Amino acid sequence: MKKQFRLWLTACSAFFVAGHSVFLSSCNDDLPAASYYTFTGEMMSDYLKSREDFSLFARIVERAGEMDFLASRGGRTLFPPVNAGVEDFLKEYGYASVEDIPEAYCDTLVKACMIDNSIVYTYNLTETSQQKNELDLPLVIQTTGDTVDANGMVLSIVNRRAAIINELKNDSVENGVCHPVSKVLVPSTSLGASLLEENKADFTIYYEALRRTGLLDSLSEYRDDEYEAEKANFPEFLYNQKPGNYTYTLKRPDHRYSGFTLFIVPDRVLYEKYANLFSEGMSMEQKIDALYDLAVEKYNDNQSAEIFGLNKVDPTNPEGKTYKELYWNKNSLTDPHNPLKIFMTYHILDRMFASTDKFINCWGFNTAYASPTEWINTMLDFSSMKLEKVYSTTDPEVEYPREFYINHSEASKYNSNERVRGSRVTVPDADNFSLNVAYYYVDDVLAYDQTTRNNVYNTRLRIDFQTVWPELTNNDMRLNGDPREGYSEASDNSETGGKAGGFNYYAPKGYIEGVEFSETSVFMVHRPKLRWWDFGGDEITVQGSSYDVEFKLPHVPPGTYELRIAYPGGVGNRGIAQVYLDDVPQGLPIDMRYGGSDSRVAGLYNGGSGWRNKDENSNGIYTTEELEENARVMKNNGYYSAGKSVICYNAGNIPEQPQYVPMSANVLYNVASCLRRKICEVVILPNKEHTVRFRSVFTGSSDAAFVLEYMEMVPLSICGAGGIGEDLY
Repeated sequence: MKKQFRLWLTACSAFFVAGHSVFLSSCNDDLPAASYYTFTGEMMSDYLKSREDFSLFARIVERAGEMDFLASRGGRTLFPPVNAGVEDFLKEYGYASVEDIPEAYCDTLVKACMIDNSIVYTYNLTETSQQKNELDLPLVIQTTGDTVDANGMVLSIVNRRAAIINELKNDSVENGVCHPVSKVLVPSTSLGASLLEENKADFTIYYEALRRTGLLDSLSEYRDDEYEAEKANFPEFLYNQKPGNYTYTLKRPDHRYSGFTLFIVPDRVLYEKYANLFSEGMSMEQKIDALYDLAVEKYNDNQSAEIFGLNKVDPTNPEGKTYKELYWNKNSLTDPHNPLKIFMTYHILDRMFASTDKFINCWGFNTAYASPTEWINTMLDFSSMKLEKVYSTTDPEVEYPREFYINHSEASKYNSNERVRGSRVTVPDADNFSLNVAYYYVDDVLAYDQTTRNNVYNTRLRIDFQTVWPELTNNDMRLNGDPREGYSEASDNSETGGKAGGFNYYAPKGYIEGVEFSETSVFMVHRPKLRWWDFGGDEITVQGSSYDVEFKLPHVPPGTYELRIAYPGGVGNRGIAQVYLDDVPQGLPIDMRYGGSDSRVAGLYNGGSGWRNKDENSNGIYTTEELEENARVMKNNGYYSAGKSVICYNAGNIPEQPQYVPMSANVLYNVASCLRRKICEVVILPNKEHTVRFRSVFTGSSDAAFVLEYMEMVPLSICGAGGIGEDLY
């Protein structure tokens, strides 16, 4: 049922009152007023001053000293509150007038409602869209259709607080666009567990378990002060970088933030789904005991003991007891080997998703054949989870199509047709993110148990490189800017983000934990471009005169896998690299200078990107049988075509939201440049990190690039000799 937005949204809690003195800086603080270039047309400053309904906010802008900035050249988006919204704010926070608001806090309020270097129109918004304001904090805009105005028109809601006023939105000015809103956007500056403390009424059991295991105290990390002190040693921009056919300017990350996402099971779910363990009338002590017992049930198997090192002897124990013997009891809840600590830690990610907008890069999937999926490490060492937006085309049994699930698996030959429902993710009806913590509800407990490891993970794991490292998500380097904007020499070499509103970044040495690269390497994180022959439009390239990069493999269950890397070959300035697994060289170097039509691959293609299979499309030139035989030839040569479910977009056919548009060049299976290359077979051992290294062995160019698009880890029981067999998707 749709909710009518009568006056304004429910007021946010007043936790921010005590934090008014907190100073939140932005990049504009260092810009001298004399450097502003002023237009003669209507600017944002004129917009505010010439309209009576913004007189109160205009005064806040003046007291913040930001009016000159709003009169300056640029491209920005502003969400100014109308007078009624400012009056509500004054009452809510106990100010007699705008003049009573501290000037520093006026500055905070202005920057909280401004996006600089990016012009965002509402007709470009997806159902949930996430931007960053001038405080480096998320602006989450939801246009779900559930909330309407008095005229029955759907409203867009910003940070669950303020509605964009339909009659006034998309008002263009010379230096951007204005979207008047119903309330002042008050930023949340709480850190760590305080957000959970304020909203725990619906999840008292999980909150208490987080507290007793010491996990609440681990959520305080936010900004790396060492990086703040040392970043000046790295250039703000790297110019004339050419990892392919085009030249880029790369930006140094402004900060090095940390963040966390928690998936929480509300009390009512535990009462309903685990009625044999929980009841509302139990004491909290009894409820924690019941959760402990559930944790033991999930992890009391031999392989779990091996993965988490429970059978290892504690070297500090004089009696030679194992960790499991010492810490599997209800008096050792803070020890990392304790079952409840293991259980709760698995519910936490080492990155902050302020909204579902960036859970998954949903571009690049043909959802007729595959649901958008990411595989992400959790805070529990040697574990990961499957995050999926499930479509009914891939799982007809899904209860909530196109919603997010964790550790879901449709019935297939890979899991003996035993479907795993997984846990559905929902957004709490409350403020669910702060500076460094976000939380969501799940409708069942999460566990890296035998069902998850043996059923959900017994499939081809296709892992986007931009999801491997949390720093890319926590610092808005992943999925930044408008992916529908193609490469532009102006935008992609702009120091302000250009039309796309996003940057191509480089990671300074030491910036990404667990990644080591040589002084001569440039680790480039590309903004997404949907017209590129890439999975999801994004990629990472490593370039330089003699690049050398090493990192840990993502965590997957113990077993034997075929490790592959995907890349567009024969495109632009590509390199050759020797691959090492755990410091042992693996086979011949990977040469990215040629594509699938080369004799070393021996692929059958229809030109560069024409349809291959004539049984599927009248433009095709090969039969299904011919392509099946060719796939075997390519596999013997160590190569695979890109999957049929992986797509890109061409100019003029990019939809508003991720979906397949039937044109031949969209399906990367048909693109001769798009290859998956086998690296080696890898035996993943329990309780052990494994590393992969790429070292340049190409001397033909000083800046040839090695592409990290996505990797695949495929159980040998699927793709090996006598295995189940692998589909083409």
